[in-house]
Amino acid sequence: MGLDRVVKGISDKAESECREIIARAQATASSIKKDAEEEAKKVYEAEAARADQAISKMRQRELSSAKLEVKKSRLNAEKDVLEDVRSEVVKRLSALPKEKKVDILNKLINLARKEVPTGKIYANATDAELVKGSGYEYGGNIKCIGGIVVTSVDGSVNLDYTFDSILDEVWAANVKGVSDILFGSR
Repeated sequence: MGLDRVVKGISDKAESECREIIARAQATASSIKKDAEEEAKKVYEAEAARADQAISKMRQRELSSAKLEVKKSRLNAEKDVLEDVRSEVVKRLSALPKEKKVDILNKLINLARKEVPTGKIYANATDAELVKGSGYEYGGNIKCIGGIVVTSVDGSVNLDYTFDSILDEVWAANVKGVSDILFGSR
């Protein structure tokens, strides 16, 4: 029986050592698992923060792009409205009553006479008969909404008093004011 006791002692000792090894292995595995979970959590949080930042940048770019597109569309719409207003002005100038047109043409002729007392006068075909008795030699028809062009005898002075050129000057000088009235100042 002494041998059985020695075998049992060795067996018990082996089992005890085995339990200790398993306990240490389980503790090591638990520690490794805990460290891995913490590292995974850090990686996840870093990636989530990076993704949030990328989403925020993308959202900002899209928002900026949308604002730019809206502004571009608004400016194009305003440009279209201003073109419509100018077209309406041209339409109204073209449809002036004869009495009003005669009055305007006489004022333009008197203004021209101060700089060019003699020379040739040009007008559109519709207004030709209205300016032929002006004292200037009629030079021919020109393409314009209305008004006159007067040229000195030697051709050195050329006065453009067409409605077109007057409208261009007035429009350039006042388009911002017109825009402010129509769309509010920005």
